Amino acid sequence: MRRELDRCAARALAYGRERARRRVDAARWAPHPGWRQFIETGWRVLVDQAEALRRVEELADAEDWRSDKRHSWLQILRRLVHSMDWTTGLVTGVTAERLGAAGARATRTVSRVLAWAREAGLVVVVEAGASAEFLGSRTNRTPSYALVTNAPLPQAADPSPQLTCPVDQNGDLPESHVSTKPLTGGRRHHPASQCVVDWPVFQVPDSPAERTAATLCLFKRMGLDPRGVSGVPLWRARALLKPWWAAGACVAGVLYALDHHPDRPDHHRGDALRGATDPLRVLGHRLKPWKGRLHQLPAAVVGLRGDHLRLAAEAAAARRTRLGPSPAASLPAAQHSSGAARAAARAAVAAHLRRLRDARAGRPTRARLADQAGENR
Repeated sequence: MRRELDRCAARALAYGRERARRRVDAARWAPHPGWRQFIETGWRVLVDQAEALRRVEELADAEDWRSDKRHSWLQILRRLVHSMDWTTGLVTGVTAERLGAAGARATRTVSRVLAWAREAGLVVVVEAGASAEFLGSRTNRTPSYALVTNAPLPQAADPSPQLTCPVDQNGDLPESHVSTKPLTGGRRHHPASQCVVDWPVFQVPDSPAERTAATLCLFKRMGLDPRGVSGVPLWRARALLKPWWAAGACVAGVLYALDHHPDRPDHHRGDALRGATDPLRVLGHRLKPWKGRLHQLPAAVVGLRGDHLRLAAEAAAARRTRLGPSPAASLPAAQHSSGAARAAARAAVAAHLRRLRDARAGRPTRARLADQAGENR
């Protein structure tokens, strides 16, 4: 029985190797027919190159890389995206030397890039590489990759419903309502200078996501945009501001440091971005005197660790609970005035005003006239 199982396994291995050899010798770069079983549930293969490039940019922006590393690794990943098949989205027939030449790096760097892409959930190896000696083919077999994402498919804009209007009795056709179809497909894009997440200006960011949100909030306060007409890339701003976030600065503190010098705190330095061709270079120059001197910032712009808004709300709730209900809460509710009471109040006010007018004019009031009539009697 054991011998029969070994023979079946050997025949299956020989058959699979022969089929792989035929596919490699045919030079069609066709992967294994069952490659989709390597894609986990909830993930989909990227077919659109534009969407794949956006996915690569988003994952690279979430990393704190140096400028040279970011440039070379992005070039390698973009070469991988540009080699995608337009139908299946698979990347086949791309060697490590070709990927390394795209980023001017060695093949060992390509291995590190692919390992990072697999850990980040970008690349799945659907078929491993094999040598010509193992397959018995004329050339080696390169690995086959699939770029995946767990984001849902972008939904197209729903077409506008057809409005049915009754036809006039005179036979004229009804007036049609022309539907507008914008080029954005019905999706509203936020302006580049608008921060989607408003970061608390007095909170010190700790994680990479918080530093990104704080940088976008600083861009919003300064009138910049990360990838727009100002030409300020987000990754450069993150690298510039990371030491200041780590030192305990907040958005309000950075804004104060840009406008004031530590040696002359009473003097405003003026607009930092007026006529600036490289805004980040100007920001670095303005922040340089504050290195190691953040303790000299005013108390009003000192950064706070943790979610200080939530902590302040919890402290206020605990203080209200400790003090108990306010005295105003125990007072009886005010009674609603009736119509007769309102009329009496208006009459009293009118009589008082009339007495004041008579006193200013020197005329006797009705009450005095009544007193005089009683004396005469």
